[in-house]
Amino acid sequence: MGSETTLRLPIIDFSKVEQKPGNLEWDLVRVQVHEAFQEFGCFEALFDKFPSELRKSIFDASEELFNLPLQTKMKNSSQKPFRGYIAPPPMMSLYESMGIEDPTLLEKTESFTNLMWPEGNNVFRLVVVVGSKR
Repeated sequence: MGSETTLRLPIIDFSKVEQKPGNLEWDLVRVQVHEAFQEFGCFEALFDKFPSELRKSIFDASEELFNLPLQTKMKNSSQKPFRGYIAPPPMMSLYESMGIEDPTLLEKTESFTNLMWPEGNNVFRLVVVVGSKR
């Protein structure tokens, strides 16, 4: 008989971490993030300062964004590494990344939104601005 083990992603709690490096909580979480990426490539983040409604809105907006056609997503390009749209590499078909330059600035998020949705998408724009300021 074989034994079946279930793989569980690490859960990392960011709730007590101040948003500046150099304190003990920051260093501990940084190590946890590094280890999670090395072993699993991802982790589940807990952050109690993030209302569940906003979290759901962000996931819904992300799903809408990544469901856009490839040629639309590829319009978001950047000369800076790991910015803009990064298509799934051949060996990692589930990986996809989209960077928004300065998402806390309304005009930058509006420019990005208009690039992805020329007809506009106010719900997406507002979710990104509010979520990124958290």
